Amino acid sequence: MNPLLKDDIRYKNHETRPDLAGEHLLGDTYQLVAFFLFAVAHITDYLFFGFLQRFWGQAYFWLRVSGSIFLLLLGLWLSLYGIRIVFGEYSETPIFRKEGMFSVVRHPIYLGAILVYLAILLVTLSVLGGIVWVAILGLYHWLAKYEEERMVTVFGEEYRTYQRQVPMWLPSLWRRSK
Repeated sequence: MNPLLKDDIRYKNHETRPDLAGEHLLGDTYQLVAFFLFAVAHITDYLFFGFLQRFWGQAYFWLRVSGSIFLLLLGLWLSLYGIRIVFGEYSETPIFRKEGMFSVVRHPIYLGAILVYLAILLVTLSVLGGIVWVAILGLYHWLAKYEEERMVTVFGEEYRTYQRQVPMWLPSLWRRSK
């Protein structure tokens, strides 16, 4: 295990996967809680406030569904592709991925999840769900910043160079000079 992480109590559980240098120990738990709150917000909105019914007719249904399907498929592809890259092979030493989608955005897994939530929100038009979605954006940004700090601790200037070259969330229309 990397000596920089060895004494860090938050990373004791990562001894089985020492290559996951940046992952937050409770990141998966936070994401599960966020999903639960998003679902509860939609159910509450539908059952108690009726916001869904009020807003349902205000936007063109098939356009929303088409957009949602596109966002859902893109989000699932980004997330699953990123998960396959990160968790697909084991390494005895910490590494950070720069290939594939990680050469376009630094957090394709989180971006994919955000797009899946947005796809659901586009179909349901839940006001409470929208409020929770904004909080989820904050959660993913916080997790990404935390993980990037860990990666800088482990990889130093190499990771800082990567940060300068690859956007955090949205792909650039033009490539930055290297």
